[in-house]
Amino acid sequence: MICKPGFIRNPWTKQRGDSIKAAAVIREFSRAAHRGCGLYYEIYHHRLTCELRALLEGLNSDDRQTLTAEAARQGIQLDDASAYESAQEYHNILKEIREVQC
Repeated sequence: MICKPGFIRNPWTKQRGDSIKAAAVIREFSRAAHRGCGLYYEIYHHRLTCELRALLEGLNSDDRQTLTAEAARQGIQLDDASAYESAQEYHNILKEIREVQC
């Protein structure tokens, strides 16, 4: 299946040929990541990064490239090093929150 530029396979449907703008997918994942993060950027960013990286695994090469490029355009890096850094920041902020609550 060949999608229009900026579009990827729709991750929420099994309908063959169904596509969606990569920016719309990122926007929806961003909304979901924001819920319950307590306005901590580190928590939000980690959730968003994890969801997008999980989605990448189920996409074909062209769709992975499209989603990665759109994420990068929005300032979201999905490479291994960035994901590791995001996880470290996430764990550090959780540690700080626990320390303040004790």
